[in-house]
Amino acid sequence: MEGYGALLIFAGVAVIVGLAHAVMNDMLGTKKKDPMEDYPYECGVPLYDPEARGTFKQGYYLLGLLLILFDIEAAYLFPWAVVFEEIGLFGLIEAILFIFILTLGFVYAWAKGALRWQV
Repeated sequence: MEGYGALLIFAGVAVIVGLAHAVMNDMLGTKKKDPMEDYPYECGVPLYDPEARGTFKQGYYLLGLLLILFDIEAAYLFPWAVVFEEIGLFGLIEAILFIFILTLGFVYAWAKGALRWQV
């Protein structure tokens, strides 16, 4: 218990400072409510559709899917690199085949114009 004294003092000071900031904010802060606080996002930009049912361009979804696809590629290649000596030639051929299939997918997406950003 002797070694935890400094930790308990630090935690106590942190709690006191946090509560002091919250109380001071309540006492000294502005009481006027901003009309933008009722919007889902308080970025200062007015919403185009108050019901939030506006449409998004298809490019956002397509770009997100491609990003996930090629990030997962990197996540699968790391374990192969870690156990490369244990899996031998068969594992190397699997990795090359995996990269080849993903490269075909990338070339297909590029040929279809999925990587062109059109606003």
